Amino acid sequence: MPEITDLRAGDPAEVAEYRLSGRLGSGVFAGISRTGEAVVVRLLPAEMEAEPFLRVMEPLRAASAVGSAQILDMGVHDEQVYLVTELVDGPTLKEVGGSAGGVGLYRLATGTITALVAIHQAGLVHGDIRPGNVVLGPDGPRVLDAGLEQAMAEASVSTRKVAVPAYTAPERLRGGGAEPAADVFSWAATMVFAASGASPFEGGSMSGTVDRIVNGEPDLPDLGELHGLIVACLDKDPAARPAASEVLLRLVGQTSFLTGRVEVAAPPVHETKPPARRGGSVPALVAAFAAGALVAGAGVYAVAGDPTPARSTAAATTSATPAGTPTITSAQTEAPLEAVEKKAEKDTELPAIGITLHEHSKDPVRMMAYMGSTDKYTSYARDRNGTFKAVGTGEQPVISPGGDWVALNPMLKFQTSELDQIKFTRMSTGESFVVSTVKRPLQHLNPVWSRDGGRLLLSVHDTSKEPWRLVGFVVVDLATRKAVHVETEYLDNPSLAYTFAPDGSIVRGYWDGKRGGIEYYDMSGEVTKTWHWLGLPRGTQWFSPSGKRLATICPGGEKDYCVWDARTGARLATVPSGTAEGSFIGWFNDKHLLVQDPGKKKDTEVVQVIDFFGKTARVLADVSTKKPALLQYAPVPRS
Repeated sequence: MPEITDLRAGDPAEVAEYRLSGRLGSGVFAGISRTGEAVVVRLLPAEMEAEPFLRVMEPLRAASAVGSAQILDMGVHDEQVYLVTELVDGPTLKEVGGSAGGVGLYRLATGTITALVAIHQAGLVHGDIRPGNVVLGPDGPRVLDAGLEQAMAEASVSTRKVAVPAYTAPERLRGGGAEPAADVFSWAATMVFAASGASPFEGGSMSGTVDRIVNGEPDLPDLGELHGLIVACLDKDPAARPAASEVLLRLVGQTSFLTGRVEVAAPPVHETKPPARRGGSVPALVAAFAAGALVAGAGVYAVAGDPTPARSTAAATTSATPAGTPTITSAQTEAPLEAVEKKAEKDTELPAIGITLHEHSKDPVRMMAYMGSTDKYTSYARDRNGTFKAVGTGEQPVISPGGDWVALNPMLKFQTSELDQIKFTRMSTGESFVVSTVKRPLQHLNPVWSRDGGRLLLSVHDTSKEPWRLVGFVVVDLATRKAVHVETEYLDNPSLAYTFAPDGSIVRGYWDGKRGGIEYYDMSGEVTKTWHWLGLPRGTQWFSPSGKRLATICPGGEKDYCVWDARTGARLATVPSGTAEGSFIGWFNDKHLLVQDPGKKKDTEVVQVIDFFGKTARVLADVSTKKPALLQYAPVPRS
């Protein structure tokens, strides 16, 4: 916080109901409200027009409390516009300099990008992200002047100039307006300052800095696990940068995500070659999920840099099979249909996440939990009556098969401890408890319930490596409230999470550089069985409700889904997906799959049930791709 100096001659003693106690800068004052709260009062230049300024700033009244200095009041006093915000006690990042690293840098990054997400969701841009506008408050970092640049531009009768070129996006230096992508660039440059004490584009002079931003490459210090993410945010092309919401999701390491056309990474990674596996050379496998709607819980993952070859549109029932693969007969590929209600009984709109559910009381599967990127990241789970209830904040909700317990996986890790933790809450009573799992730099992701609802499985990642490595799993016993951490060898692709097989054993998909399959593990971390011919599974819900079948992306790189006998490994059906952009979610019943495909309208997708011939049996939900959300589709608990 800048030094508070005495008021000068000509400065007002009061503005509206606020008594001014000192000066923070030109037109900016420290003040006291009638209730004794310390505030900042900003008087805008007299030429600023009141109506456009107040109109632009109004949406931030609610959103600005999330990681930003809260807007308390605004209006007109003696024909001059004023803005009142909370006074955050602490130094600015510019005053502290480049001292952040490790956990400190990570927490600074998550705190400030959370503020940026809130600003963008309010329909505004910040326009002036820089070290001087980040205050290190007692309860975490706060971003100052949220939306002020845009509001002043709207209200000004003259053109405003870019104030601090060292943290300004290249498109703005070329004369473009302030857009969300420019905020992301400025945020990344500010995080570099936090680590090094200098702009990544320092050029020795203003003209040299501007030239380097527009034409040169950034000078980056050791950013640890943030390196790949910062590089992406500093891309010269604004269209190539991740959105602020994507940045936040990458930082919190959510691999079971999402709705919305976004690229979500298990961790931020560089395109490097991990150590060889099974004696072979493993290609560079980027642990980022391809653009497309990803639904959690039901576990859909479309892997960017997919290790399988280019996909073919041809069906695979007659393709050549590797040695040891069960023979596929015509009888095995027959798929008698199982009834699906053709028409929904009820449509339910969830506007906060841009989804409309089309449900029937006889549906065996429906959306059971969600967490949106609006509404302060509130988590919701469905009770036995079908009502969504708030169960947490900033936590991925995964409801148990019986419907009475919900596991809450924190998106922001290590806020109060160096131990990662998972919370359990009982829907019927509100009882809750927390279980610690692994210690940083390890962290857990991808919560999966066993079919009996007695255990929870979590995939463990080592975040100290680039890229992050999948190095084991944790099993939490609900009855004893204890966690067992099992180490495994470093595996090839961290997006291929561990899950439970129907018999309760641990299973995971793998890619050995040539082909994909699945492996079974015991509780010592040893592989007990390998099926190498199945292709790659997606998510964690590969097995059908009866446990007799499992589904994968077909071997050989087809876009189609393959259905296999879970006991013998024989292929039972090849299901045409119809679109390369589609995503596998899980099973609806033993004869129908649950998938998510592009919708007919722009910026929409549909969650739908398809039969083994690839035909749509019913649409379960219409999804907006503009509102990222964590979803869980799961079997409906029955009394």
